[in-house]
Amino acid sequence: MESDVLTQIYEKIMLYLPKLPVALIVLALGSYLIRLLKRFMAKILHRFRLEAGIIGFVQAFISFACWVFLISIVFAVLGLPHISVAFSGSIALILVGIASNANNLIQDILAGIFLIADQDFKVGAHVKIGSIDGTVVSLDIKKTKIRDGDGQVHVISNRTFDTSTYTVCPGDSTDTDS
Repeated sequence: MESDVLTQIYEKIMLYLPKLPVALIVLALGSYLIRLLKRFMAKILHRFRLEAGIIGFVQAFISFACWVFLISIVFAVLGLPHISVAFSGSIALILVGIASNANNLIQDILAGIFLIADQDFKVGAHVKIGSIDGTVVSLDIKKTKIRDGDGQVHVISNRTFDTSTYTVCPGDSTDTDS
């Protein structure tokens, strides 16, 4: 009875032992590539002048997804496809959750890209959107700050510009304070 258990353990060890060096190489190479990808993404996101919190979130999410994918690959290399599929499926579930909650952020970022690319919509331009009438004092990929005639600064999400009618009169003001 005891020898049957030891025999089964020995067989399992001998089944996975030859695959272990390849799995370790895949793990080491994948870990290195994940670090490179995080650095690359940080550089790209800094160029878009995103807030540190958003950059951190994107880096953490990409890192998490890559690690889950890497672990899935390691299990596949070891010959454990069921565990590999389970890990891959967890990424899909997490993506669905994040996508349903990140809709406003994505709308802000896309609208911000188009606003930044607009030649007339820039810092110093006179803008009227809804009841707010003032000068653009700051513009980034997520939000726009407008100083009204009373000196109050209104912070408006960029998706508001995408879903509303607004008026731009470039060159009316050169106020660049934020």
